[in-house]
Amino acid sequence: MKKIIIIGAGIAGLSAGIYARLNGFDTEIYEMHHTPGGECTGWKRRDYYFDGCIHWLVGTKPGTPLNAVWREVGALDASVPIILNDTFYTIDYHGQRINLYRDLDRLEGHLTEVSPADKQLITQFCRSIRALKPMSMPTEKPYDMMNALDMAKMAITMAPFAKHFSKYEKLSIGEFAAQFKSPALRRALTAVIPAQYKATSLAVTLASYANGDSGWPTGGSLALARRMEKKYLDLGGKISYKSRVDKILVENATAKGILLDSGQHHLGDFVISAADGYATIFEMLEGKYLSEQLQELYSNRQAYPTFTSVQVSLGIDGDLSQYPSSLDLALESSINSGGIDHKHLGLKHYCFDKTLMPAGKSVLTAVLHADFEWWKNKYDLGEAYLSEKERIAAEVIAVVKKHYPEAQDKIEVVDVATPMTYHRYCNAWRGAWMSFVTTPQSKIRFIPGKLPGLDRFYLSGQWTLPPGGLPTAVLTGRWTIQRICRAVKQRFKTN
Repeated sequence: MKKIIIIGAGIAGLSAGIYARLNGFDTEIYEMHHTPGGECTGWKRRDYYFDGCIHWLVGTKPGTPLNAVWREVGALDASVPIILNDTFYTIDYHGQRINLYRDLDRLEGHLTEVSPADKQLITQFCRSIRALKPMSMPTEKPYDMMNALDMAKMAITMAPFAKHFSKYEKLSIGEFAAQFKSPALRRALTAVIPAQYKATSLAVTLASYANGDSGWPTGGSLALARRMEKKYLDLGGKISYKSRVDKILVENATAKGILLDSGQHHLGDFVISAADGYATIFEMLEGKYLSEQLQELYSNRQAYPTFTSVQVSLGIDGDLSQYPSSLDLALESSINSGGIDHKHLGLKHYCFDKTLMPAGKSVLTAVLHADFEWWKNKYDLGEAYLSEKERIAAEVIAVVKKHYPEAQDKIEVVDVATPMTYHRYCNAWRGAWMSFVTTPQSKIRFIPGKLPGLDRFYLSGQWTLPPGGLPTAVLTGRWTIQRICRAVKQRFKTN
């Protein structure tokens, strides 16, 4: 059997490993952490589980192409209940409540009631969301493997959605929201996805949710990663944890293996990196195999920004299930998350998934976008880093106690993850939890897995398919093995 070395046991690495084993390759995954999943993770604090990744998962609806992929890799099956709340998000704008309902008739009526003056814009937007409901991500093969017939079929499939895409493609969410007269609606439209993203992102997300997709898999992110790990190991795959890769070994312009930070080296017929894109290209490969696209992505921070954040997680000895599960609050006093002042705070409780906390108790999280350099400077100072974590936690807790009386004197666990947490545990570039933001200025949508001048090496993972996320991670792992199967002239199999 041909041997494939895979760097990273995140979703892309596990996906590549699973499909490699299904196609008869010998594989071993080398992971720097002690846990699978990469940024698809969560952690236990006493009796509480805090999720660090999934807010909604595209592909949870049976019968969709992406759901078939999630089932192929063992992430989802009939034993994993999918939870879909009636309300996607609730925005409390200085006492005025706006609900983003899954039912689009209800959503349109509610938004029009909130702001009759914006009726025309609301009607147009909801019409586009309805039209985009049946749209699904192409999963069958990567774009670089598509022939003229494949492209023609995809164009025909996407044709019904084209006019709705073009309507919002050249606007950011912030620019789209600014067209509304109601300040409450302007906030509602920018509360779910950062305002710099293309407005298309918001329309597609709401359409997917309205279609009964984009649900919550019971157990959360780490449980999903563990199911994929089990599938891979059951297929005979091997994982070496606490094995950080320092260098990718190259000889005669061909990837030959890897060098670990322990000094050990391992050889293979192919090398796949499903690790962080920057670490792979500029550290493991020393920046020697750059394409123009990659140079543009990593240097043009205005057109291709990244996001990182602070997450404050609370374990509360009280039941918050009477409140909206996802709530955006307008604040009386802003909270500085590290270089960024926030006038709104997004809070999410997980009472809809009883597997995450003891009976009668609640998990509540707040996520605030932050500046990576600000946090890196604090981290380098030591004590200042810890004091800032304590400050932010205290400010979030003060808001929580005001809006959730059940939390008064009932907070049992406090946990704070910062951009440096993502960087330290996942080696994430600039602490990013998704890849490059797709702004209206973005031109690059897809990075082929091959690097110029380097044979038998493949890039995989969310950094090759902006804006990233778990669906792109699982697909790029699959696509990478399709490329290798073509290279060795064998038919790609999914079971």
